[in-house]
Amino acid sequence: MKVAVVTGASKGIGRAVSLALAKEGYSLAIGARSLDLLEEVAEKTNAFYSFLDVSKEDSVNQFAQKVLKRFGRVDLLVANAGIGVGGRLDEVSDEDFERVLQVNTLGLWRSIKAFLPALKKSRGLVIAVTSDISTRLIPGSGAYVASKWAARAILRTFQIENPEVRFLELRPGAVDTHFYGKPGRRREEGFMKPEDVAEVVRAIVRLPNHVRVEELMFRSIYQDPEY
Repeated sequence: MKVAVVTGASKGIGRAVSLALAKEGYSLAIGARSLDLLEEVAEKTNAFYSFLDVSKEDSVNQFAQKVLKRFGRVDLLVANAGIGVGGRLDEVSDEDFERVLQVNTLGLWRSIKAFLPALKKSRGLVIAVTSDISTRLIPGSGAYVASKWAARAILRTFQIENPEVRFLELRPGAVDTHFYGKPGRRREEGFMKPEDVAEVVRAIVRLPNHVRVEELMFRSIYQDPEY
């Protein structure tokens, strides 16, 4: 049975993707900082779960060791963990800027690096959840935007250096998650639901192994098409 790892799996996109992958027949290993919410996902998916803070090297490495000891292989890594930081670049604090880079950029790098040997053995797939802003600019969100541009560069460099593994940058537009505050926005307001993103992931993992989708940007039909 194929094994999938999902980071940031306790809520939002990560939770929805975990539920979808369980329906696709994957054995799951899920990680996040909120253990109580993670346990709820594990109960629904029969997943192995463990605390994971992608901003800490030791936490990522310990999580990877636990997963590999449990399953012995990894076929799919969904690197979803992420946070948002707002504010003008001349106003954002050093602490906030570093925090968003530690999670969104270095956290992605650490997660891939930790599972890369196993993914090479299985000739597996990495799906990195970035954002539709990873190629555009938004005043007032410079730190977050920079973290996603850097994540894009990291992912593509991994692909060039490791052709036996498939790397996909998944670039959803606005999604009704805690990223925007308390969830509950209507699709007509321009927001997709986490389950919409999960359905896209299900379509990707059903593709033949000889097909490599390198980038996929998608948004609600109610969100303005900005590039």
